[in-house]
Amino acid sequence: MVAIEPRPVALAALQQHLASTGDSSAQAQQLCAQWWGLAPGFHRLSFEEGRVELTLCVGELPDTLRELQLEADSLWLCGTTSPDPIAWDEGLLKALARLCRRGSRLASDTDTPALREGLGRLGFALEANTSGLQACYQPPWEPRRAPPLVTAWPQDAAREAVVIGGGLSGLGTAYALARRGWQVTVLDACAEPAGGASGLPVGLFSPHVSPDDNRISRLTRTGLRITRQTAQRLLVEQQDWAPSGVLEHRVHGKAGPRLDADGEATGSEEARAALKQAAGLSPDAPATWHRHSGWVRPARLVQALLSAPVPGHITWQGRCRVSRLQRQDGPEGLWLALDEAGQPLARAALMVVAAGPGSRALAEPAVPLQALRGQLSSAQQEATDRLPPWPVNGQGSLIPHLPGPQGPSWHTGSTFDRGHPPQPAGETTPCKSEDHATNLSKLATLLPATAASLGPVTDRLQAWAGIRCTSPDRLPLVGPVDPARRPGLWLCTALGTRGLTWGLLCGELLASEVVGDPLPVPLSQARALLASRPAPGRQAPASDE
Repeated sequence: MVAIEPRPVALAALQQHLASTGDSSAQAQQLCAQWWGLAPGFHRLSFEEGRVELTLCVGELPDTLRELQLEADSLWLCGTTSPDPIAWDEGLLKALARLCRRGSRLASDTDTPALREGLGRLGFALEANTSGLQACYQPPWEPRRAPPLVTAWPQDAAREAVVIGGGLSGLGTAYALARRGWQVTVLDACAEPAGGASGLPVGLFSPHVSPDDNRISRLTRTGLRITRQTAQRLLVEQQDWAPSGVLEHRVHGKAGPRLDADGEATGSEEARAALKQAAGLSPDAPATWHRHSGWVRPARLVQALLSAPVPGHITWQGRCRVSRLQRQDGPEGLWLALDEAGQPLARAALMVVAAGPGSRALAEPAVPLQALRGQLSSAQQEATDRLPPWPVNGQGSLIPHLPGPQGPSWHTGSTFDRGHPPQPAGETTPCKSEDHATNLSKLATLLPATAASLGPVTDRLQAWAGIRCTSPDRLPLVGPVDPARRPGLWLCTALGTRGLTWGLLCGELLASEVVGDPLPVPLSQARALLASRPAPGRQAPASDE
């Protein structure tokens, strides 16, 4: 379901309304639990263990309707009795008709001659002898629709896909497709899932905030909600993940975001003095509190996605190093994933490359990906360590009190090495001793009191390193590579350092595009993430003309 709210009501008002109607259902409780961070943009709210989803679009009606891509089964026009009633003029009705298919039904909580006349002109057949205004979209002409962002998969085609890559983007994609009934085979050069950059011991899901609420900020806000919902549904809290909140120390004079007084609209607020004091920061330190953020073990999340109950099925094939892709001739248009000897590992009409830095070699034309090496430093906690009660980020990050069999541990980092050569898939990324010094230096800037309390820690430090990748414009690559020349070859990669915030969102976006579901982000944002978009350093594919 999709709903548009120009300005959503406050949580207290929603709870009061539900109480006045006597609605104490599970759905009402789930709605209230997710009624946070509803800043302008799209928000996915999940119900019934993920079987029912609401895409809640916050924004003015004309602008939001332009950002939707869907074919509605039915529409409900409401809001005419609010203090600021909606005037259903011809422009709005045309925008609604654009979202309809022949046979779409419409109902309204008001019935005026002007509304009836406007709907009739646009091809809605009004129904008589009904309670209230009801209509069916049956224009005598052939409706003209704007071309979709991506052509959806044919309804009569096989629902089978191969995903190359067993990390967050790969399993996020496989999970999103399997939820829609697809049979998905995941290939990876590693023996187990999350063998690459998604295998780091722990990471944060936290928003990117900016004074102008830019595209990256809006995408991370949408992705954070999906990651948190999925973790809550599939993982064990306080073992695999925790909604601990995250304190962002805005070091080096970084501009703060525009915040509301209580953080209800964004989920972020200016940190109170008590929060800063608990982290060992001065009361005047610039800091933001992200109340709905937290930590998660990425490998546990990947494993949970692989084994989650879904209508479709996910098959894991480890130790399968894909050397190249080849498309077979014939009506089925199958793609083959071939090993170094040219032997097929798997085949399907939909081939999704989600192999991080290795995606560049498999996707043709080559995509401009840059490898990013990152190393995390960690140690077992000691009684003298003065650690904050929750994670802190801003100059690197610190995640304390991570439970483990030997007791709690803390993790800090990570390094950010650009231009690093891609690591061969399935091989361990070597660690560097000098990177511990880099991480500790960042920690001293982020949390000076904590860093001082640790004392000499070199002898007890452990390291983890992995290779991530990003695109020139720092946005993920999601969608078909070249629909005209290489139909069925899709990408889901270039998550950079935001895999925990963007991985599941990008998988959901890709699956929505494939099957023609409502998109989890506005159309303009989805267009900006297209894998086939012209990017710095890459020309658009030449046309066939």
